[in-house]
Amino acid sequence: MMSFKTMLGACALSLATLAGSAQAATVVNGSFERHPRVGNWAVFDTIPGWRTVDGNGIEIQTNRTLGQIDAQHGRSYVELDSHPNDGNSNSTMRQSIAFDVGRYLLSFYYSPRTHDAGSNGIAYSIGTDLMNLLSGSITGPGRDTAVGQWTRVTGLFDVTKAGTYNLDFAATGRAETYGGLIDNVAISPVPVPAGGVLLLTALGGLALARRRQRA
Repeated sequence: MMSFKTMLGACALSLATLAGSAQAATVVNGSFERHPRVGNWAVFDTIPGWRTVDGNGIEIQTNRTLGQIDAQHGRSYVELDSHPNDGNSNSTMRQSIAFDVGRYLLSFYYSPRTHDAGSNGIAYSIGTDLMNLLSGSITGPGRDTAVGQWTRVTGLFDVTKAGTYNLDFAATGRAETYGGLIDNVAISPVPVPAGGVLLLTALGGLALARRRQRA
């Protein structure tokens, strides 16, 4: 049978694993403000922090490129249904990020560019070829995704083995150079829930009481 001391240690280890050190996981250029000089828009194979892994490239647009929307943060944002329209305009961009063990929150802002939901799909994922930590997709317009409006998209995921994982975004709508828009990508650590901290505190107090009883 597991002793109380062993059980306390196991609980503490479990809570520490859940929280993780979570000091890594920094998204570089998450608002896409760092890039070669552009006019209204331009397509790049790479920009600081990001690289194209499929398709024509990363299309940077700036404020006043489109009549209905400006950047959610700063003055630049990304479209991944990129020019030219050569059958390969749906693109995927990637950033490789180092993670410590812990729980994390991915967040980014999305807007449909057109009123045709079949054109605006964006898929996102975090993982490697052998391990998927998070995946999802979004399109619009819909109840919460209006043209000309930024919608915050979030996803929780757990890293149980420290290492480098790929953050991918991909256009999934029709490849006609009018796709969903992305801005302000961030990853942040999620602290131990208050209940977990209280549990660990209570177990510590119980252990102290048991020692006093034996004294």
